[in-house]
Amino acid sequence: MKHGFIRVLPFLMLIPALLSAQPSARVTTIDMVRGSTEAELTVSVICDDIVQYILTEEQLIITDNGIPVVEYTITESSSPSLRAAISAALVIDASGSMAGQPNAEAKTAAQAFISFMDGQVDEAAVLWFNQTVNVQQQMTSIKAMLTAAVDAVPASGATAVWDAAYEGVREVAANAANQKRAVVLLSDGGDNSSMHSPQDVIQYAQAMNIRVFTVGLGMSIQRTELQSIAMLTGGQYFETPNANDLQVIFTTIASFMARGFDEHTISFRSPDPDAVRHTISVRVSICGDVAEASHSEDALFVSGITQPRPVRTTAMELGQNAPNPFTAGAGTVIPYAVTGGASQHVTLEVYDLLGRRMAVLTDRMLPPGAYTATFSGDGLARGTYLYRLSSGGETLSRMLTVR
Repeated sequence: MKHGFIRVLPFLMLIPALLSAQPSARVTTIDMVRGSTEAELTVSVICDDIVQYILTEEQLIITDNGIPVVEYTITESSSPSLRAAISAALVIDASGSMAGQPNAEAKTAAQAFISFMDGQVDEAAVLWFNQTVNVQQQMTSIKAMLTAAVDAVPASGATAVWDAAYEGVREVAANAANQKRAVVLLSDGGDNSSMHSPQDVIQYAQAMNIRVFTVGLGMSIQRTELQSIAMLTGGQYFETPNANDLQVIFTTIASFMARGFDEHTISFRSPDPDAVRHTISVRVSICGDVAEASHSEDALFVSGITQPRPVRTTAMELGQNAPNPFTAGAGTVIPYAVTGGASQHVTLEVYDLLGRRMAVLTDRMLPPGAYTATFSGDGLARGTYLYRLSSGGETLSRMLTVR
């Protein structure tokens, strides 16, 4: 391996396309709740090695488990000129093999990530691991606290890589306020202490819609596992034999996050809402050619919410809450509508991701029309919640975030 860092694309099948300068696409994430037709995916498109920030619905053909998706809308596109707010857990290897220069360079890299933050809404957490995992600093936007936490990272003991990655996802899921969320995991050796497996990390990160960027340092890493975690969670994999390259890698990741992951967000209605697992395929007509990509994930199952769905007999619409994310107590507004020809008994409820009901916002008969509900979020911990609109056999769900 030559000197310098190697960025291994998380979707390895796209490498030949990139090398030949043909257009390529990558479905990075899927956000689906079992039993709900409302879903979301993200896709990045590259043409002649240049990220394509402009995309229209007419350029897309989408299928879900081989069934054509009829209703879809591009709801957000990244821009190189607009900075997105980011939330990241910096998870740093503190095992004995990191002693000396690797530890010093890892700290420099983490400090570079922190320096990139805007000092206002961007936020990060600092975790380090040897045979155990330590949350040195929970999520905060205060750079001085993050800097002190990085300075405290030791170098001794064994290596619990997968436990550390899992705890990083937990920290972001519980405490991140921004929508561009990720774990940045640095490891220089093979795991020898974890209770969790790489598959545990992948499943948890997918369920929480959190990217994991993995960085392998040196020659003793578990490359296949680190690549898989990055590929299947919508992150990226980096590898270098030289600790001096870590600062460039961490800065690259921070910049990529702030550009909104260089991708497009597409909301769609799933034609197969009750499926346990979904394979989403996207065909993009771009640059005079066609790029294709697919991604598979299990749908999120929320206990107590998802039930077998009878034939659809009513019509409703559920919009995205605004503002989102919002501060508990400050409130957010949820738009919804009854679109059938007659009055319907409608319920609008908020649940946590363990299926516990947090609030009932509407529970009454409503005639056709447009409505809004205000949700204060009083007493809720920071994190992601699900709000559900239901009437008869129809259920629509979306996610909201309390900062």
